[in-house]
Amino acid sequence: MTAPGGEVALPAGEIRVTGMSVDYRGRPVQPENGAPYGYPGPKITGAGMRQTRVVQIAGSTRDILTVSGQTGDAAGPANNNKATGVVIGDMELTGTATGGHGLYIRSAVNCEFRNLWIQRTGRSGVFRERATFVSGVDDEYSYANSWNKIKIVSPGGWGVEDSGQASIGGSMTNVEAINPGAGGFLLAPTNMTLLDCQSIGGTVGLRSIRNANLKSVNSGLTTVNFRSEGSRDGWEVLIEAGTSHLMINPNFFPTSGADCLGVGLRGGGPTSEVRNLTVIGGFFGLSLDRFPRQRAIVLGADALQTRLVNPFIERGEDQVDESALIEDGGRLTSFELGSTRVERAAGYTTVARAPRSIPTPAAGQVNEGWELADDAWRKVAVFPDGHRVVMAS
Repeated sequence: MTAPGGEVALPAGEIRVTGMSVDYRGRPVQPENGAPYGYPGPKITGAGMRQTRVVQIAGSTRDILTVSGQTGDAAGPANNNKATGVVIGDMELTGTATGGHGLYIRSAVNCEFRNLWIQRTGRSGVFRERATFVSGVDDEYSYANSWNKIKIVSPGGWGVEDSGQASIGGSMTNVEAINPGAGGFLLAPTNMTLLDCQSIGGTVGLRSIRNANLKSVNSGLTTVNFRSEGSRDGWEVLIEAGTSHLMINPNFFPTSGADCLGVGLRGGGPTSEVRNLTVIGGFFGLSLDRFPRQRAIVLGADALQTRLVNPFIERGEDQVDESALIEDGGRLTSFELGSTRVERAAGYTTVARAPRSIPTPAAGQVNEGWELADDAWRKVAVFPDGHRVVMAS
């Protein structure tokens, strides 16, 4: 089934296919700049998320639905030669074990995918490709696309998978990955927003990776109310690369024993650094009675200038100290834990907890703060050579 333009309304009931496509590869190539600004794509909708059932025929090896503009050296440097304005919505897509992805999206701009139920695909539920990125020459743009109210159940691969060749943007709202064969979301993002998305029962809930093409920058992944639950392979969320990512109120439910958040753990050096990640609030729902070695936050050597603001960490019946649940191997990390230091409205600061000893800093730094030595409070400054100055006691 192909749909090169116009509007297609699919009826309720079962429709059996090997694959469907909105594919402009092989069409006349548009000029590099100026009108017509891409191929005007169709609107394809069904009778409802569970009413129109598109079922892939057993033995098919295709993706269920492909949306693609021109690729490779036909892609050009700008919006021309891209699939634009495509709308896919209101249907159920069921794959087969031999099949490909549920949705395959490549060289597409300003497209919308909404109200979809995707299940039992041979590979990933949604696959986003950007294989060609040569700045100013050929670029398979993948910007300003949206995915809204999509449920992905038991895909063979990831719930949502980026190819990892070059950065991909867009927005996802209420996208769920349930029991994926791999993980929930594998992203190589730039200006990517996830709102009220969740992953349950994957190998990892969300993994943000570095592009193979190092000239394509990873930056600006924003998650709001992202939920990860029951991940099987050690982590609920892994941030492996990128600059200025922001997580607002993430919710971690590591019911299978995973740690909650890992940042900068690859040890890959400058190209794998995670710089200026900010985490605001969030629930770190550790199950320390079942998994006493669980950790809320682990920062590796590639984590630089990470900031965590007022997270809630479940500390178990024994009320384990938060510091024992955080492993900070990063650089210039900033923690603002409401239980340890409070800025009062009246204009003063309350310090509710202090270490036994402020440690010696690295070269070029000074550590300053309150310590509790021999049950006596004192404020000290500690220098790289070990010299200590008591400022108040």
